[in-house]
Amino acid sequence: MVRKPSANVQGALALLSLFWMVGAGFLLASWRSGVAEQRVRDAPVCSGDPFTSAPCRVTLDATMVALSSGSAQMTVGGRDVTAVVSLSGEIDDVRGRPVRVTLYRGKVIHVDGDRLNFDTDAAPATHHTNFRNFGLFFIVGPALMIAFTLVWESVKERRAAGR
Repeated sequence: MVRKPSANVQGALALLSLFWMVGAGFLLASWRSGVAEQRVRDAPVCSGDPFTSAPCRVTLDATMVALSSGSAQMTVGGRDVTAVVSLSGEIDDVRGRPVRVTLYRGKVIHVDGDRLNFDTDAAPATHHTNFRNFGLFFIVGPALMIAFTLVWESVKERRAAGR
């Protein structure tokens, strides 16, 4: 006789499939971010205007004007440029500090200088590792929790049947 799974088992499997779908979504986002990162690495050097929207990259000298947890302002090639950033911790006064900035498709994606080294939010690979880690968490974590719960329920049922 085939025993029908209990409501707990059915609910656990439904929840597991939901978490796996979310995890797969995060892993897909990680893959797409990795592809974008590869495109930046393989992009040709910009010829002419570095602020073009063409898929090219260039590294230029710049001077920092201001830096906060949400934005980086600098002068690049005589132009004032503002980039959106996500920084935490104590931020020093960077006014006048020389830096090297990498532009891709005309946007600043990386800033490197004396005690400064960060990607901007325009960088395609900024969240690549986060997406991968969340994806693995949503796939592996719930599976382990549900397996533990199912084993625990089975042990409780056997103990109850043995009394």
